[in-house]
Amino acid sequence: MQPDISIIIPLHNRGDIVRYTLESVRRASSGLTVEVIIVDDGSDPPVADSIAKLGYHPERILRQANRGLLFARLAGLSAAGGRHVLFLDSDDLISPDKLRLHVAALEAASADVSYSDTAQCVLEGSQDALSIRPDCALANTEDCAELFIRIQPAPHSPVFRTAFIRRVVAEALFPPSPHYNPVAEIWFYHNAAIRPARVVKVHGPHAIVGRHPGARLTDHWEILGVASLGVQEAFARHCPIIPETEQARRLAAEKAFVSWRRLPIGFSPEFARRQLAIWRRLQTAGSLDRLGGRFFQVLAHAIGPVGAAQLLRLVQGRPYQRVRTMDNARFRDLLAALPES
Repeated sequence: MQPDISIIIPLHNRGDIVRYTLESVRRASSGLTVEVIIVDDGSDPPVADSIAKLGYHPERILRQANRGLLFARLAGLSAAGGRHVLFLDSDDLISPDKLRLHVAALEAASADVSYSDTAQCVLEGSQDALSIRPDCALANTEDCAELFIRIQPAPHSPVFRTAFIRRVVAEALFPPSPHYNPVAEIWFYHNAAIRPARVVKVHGPHAIVGRHPGARLTDHWEILGVASLGVQEAFARHCPIIPETEQARRLAAEKAFVSWRRLPIGFSPEFARRQLAIWRRLQTAGSLDRLGGRFFQVLAHAIGPVGAAQLLRLVQGRPYQRVRTMDNARFRDLLAALPES
């Protein structure tokens, strides 16, 4: 019998922290047929023994040479047998009723994707003692482009109809690349944003980010920024200029401009130039409402949106030195490795 949902969990040298993820999936599986696929992305030693020692026996463990998060998720998706699919990282948790609520919502609405709000917890102690702190609720939308470009939920928030997300991958505007691994979900999102899809929200904080002392990509926002820049540039290059993509292009332009506005003072001029170039390439006719608040809009009408943003950054921006997480040489190497439009 076809599983109701496949859970895809990439692992690379994560240790035993994944026990929280696996236990949350076990508790959420009641009443459903759930397939758990572990993708061992070149761990040393292999994860099969460590998973068994934790007392969990996933339906499948796929082992591949280390290729990164995006390619691990793609490998898991290719192997998935469920009607629906959820991607989890090895420190993500889900609420006990997430799977049931999402599957029910997807099937009731004949939807292609559902998403939920998020929460956070510190991964220490027993599963029952974890303290869950809800985040602010995400906006409610039925629009695919708005979900994937403007809202951009955490990667363990959406549940996809398997046939839909496989079609997104098969018809991707631009291919996967190791450059996109730090923001693997953003590659999926930008390619999904132009597809017609039915979207439904499952209200409540059912996707939980686990905090722990181990290394996380979010500890280095510059790494995420460069990878995201690469995805945005590829989207800008390859997205066709047709009526069906206008909403996604407009939202992507706004996202690029707002991201450029938020860059710290003294941050890489090359990065800033390329971020702003995405907005210029993608911008369509529209208002300034989404680019900033009321004061920004007054200034923008007087001196233009770029001039207004530059002026406000001088007044409101934070110096890069206060938020830096790496030295200039390492950052330059990251940016230089990224193909430029």
